[in-house]
Amino acid sequence: MAAKGDTGRERHAVLNVFGLTLQVSNPRLAELLTMDAREALGTDMRDLVVTSGAQRPPAEQVRETLTEVAEVLPDVRVTVPSPHTEQADTTRRDFRARAESLGAALGFQTCEDGLWRSASGIGVMTRTVERPISLAAAAHFVSRMAMLQAGRVDADTTSVLFIVEGSATVEVFEVAIRERRLHHVMRTVAIDDLDEMRALARAGALSHEGTVALLAPVTDIDVGRLLSVLRGCRAADSQGSGVS
Repeated sequence: MAAKGDTGRERHAVLNVFGLTLQVSNPRLAELLTMDAREALGTDMRDLVVTSGAQRPPAEQVRETLTEVAEVLPDVRVTVPSPHTEQADTTRRDFRARAESLGAALGFQTCEDGLWRSASGIGVMTRTVERPISLAAAAHFVSRMAMLQAGRVDADTTSVLFIVEGSATVEVFEVAIRERRLHHVMRTVAIDDLDEMRALARAGALSHEGTVALLAPVTDIDVGRLLSVLRGCRAADSQGSGVS
C-alpha cells in the first residue's frame, strides 16, 4: 500500500514486522524488495532509477536510490554498474584466473575458494590483489586472512599466500605481515615471479616440493630444503647462460 511521507512524496510499504512498517519512496525499489527472490536476482540496479515528473538529474536519483537501499539493507553493498566498474571486474577475474592457472602448473590442486592443495598435505590459502593498495588496506587483508587461517581445523598445515600485481605491492604486504608477526603463516609473491617459477618447473629445475618450500612457511620444511631449491635454480641459470 502506498502512502504520503513527510516530504509529500508517495511512499511504498515493503515490510511489516511487529507492527512497524518499512517504506521507501522509489516504486522500482519497492518492487524489487517485494518480488520473488529468483526474479530479483535478474534485476539490474540501473532499472531502479526512474525519471520522475520533476525530471531530476540522474546522479541525484542514483544517490537517493542507493541511500534508500542502504537503509533497507544495511549489510548489503550496492553499486551501480559503470564502464569503470565493469573493467575493474574483468581485470580482477582475469588476474585470478591467471593465478589459478599458475598454481595448477606448479602442481597444486586449485579450488574455487582460492585454496591450493598439495599432494604433500600442505594447503595454501591464496588471495589475489590485482592493483596497488595502501598499507592500511594490506593490513586489513592480513588481519582478515589471519582470522580465517587460525579458524581452520587444518591450520597447522595451511598457510596464506598473497598473489599481487607487482614488487611494490609485495613490499607493502611484507610490512603489514611483519608488523603483525605473521611470517610463520603468510607469504607474498608477485604474479610475474609465479610465472618464472612455472618456467623453472617446466625446465626441471624446480620440483613441486621446492615450490611448496618457497610459497608456504610451514614447519616441516627446513633450511636444507630451501637451499636445495636455490641450488636447482642456480644450476638452471648456469645451463641457460652456457656456463659449465
